[in-house]
Amino acid sequence: MKRGFTLVELLAATLIMAIMMTAGFFAFNQVLHAWSKGERTVTRLQMADYAIAQVVSALRSAYYPTTGSDSNKYGFMLMNGNDGDDEDKSDSIQWSKLGSAIVGSDSELSETIHTVRLFVREETEDSPRGLYFKAGAFDLVDDEEGEERDFEDDDERDGYPPELIAEGFQGFNCRVLDKNEPFKSDGRWNWQDVWNTSNCIPRAVELTFFLEPATDRDEPIVVKRIVEIPLWNISQNPISASSDGKDGKEGGRGGRSGGAPGGVR
Repeated sequence: MKRGFTLVELLAATLIMAIMMTAGFFAFNQVLHAWSKGERTVTRLQMADYAIAQVVSALRSAYYPTTGSDSNKYGFMLMNGNDGDDEDKSDSIQWSKLGSAIVGSDSELSETIHTVRLFVREETEDSPRGLYFKAGAFDLVDDEEGEERDFEDDDERDGYPPELIAEGFQGFNCRVLDKNEPFKSDGRWNWQDVWNTSNCIPRAVELTFFLEPATDRDEPIVVKRIVEIPLWNISQNPISASSDGKDGKEGGRGGRSGGAPGGVR
């Protein structure tokens, strides 16, 4: 005699099936979440890589005259807004350069000496939070005062408004290799958060970028680069560098002089 399922057996089978379907749903949801998070992270890193490559190229295109004179008009400036531990604050750096890096090959500035300021800007009504730059003709002089104008992060009165390089940046920290003691006694690089010598260029800079995380629960994505600036020796030793004729040409970018702590990484 054939016998069917009892009500208890049907209820037990239904319960087991419900448990398996629930477990499968949560597993699928976790996989989907991880895939989406990974995709967002990769996208952020790809955008950041392009932007940082532009910054590295621009720093290596730093300009300094080889006439034997030193001037803060051509020097490197570090405006410290980040103590190195706060990813929500940002430093700002400024230097003079040649070439199309950051400004673009279509810009009229790419054909002449120009000044660039790099900073992270907070979100506004008109623009997203991200990595920005301001670039202007080198000879920015106030007509009334007869003094050089300084760049302001959000000041557009000089005709050079901030321009976005890439979104997704929430902080930026810069450290410089100490001019007088580039290496510590144990041989490690002597990085400093302050650069008071604005009439010359540091030997190398350490750039730390904080990218927005894929989710609000995650920590910011940290990307670091160490960049050697080729004209550091000409700017720090202008007379000796220009007299031997080996470190560059008049008005050019010059070659390397001295051992570098690392180059671009």
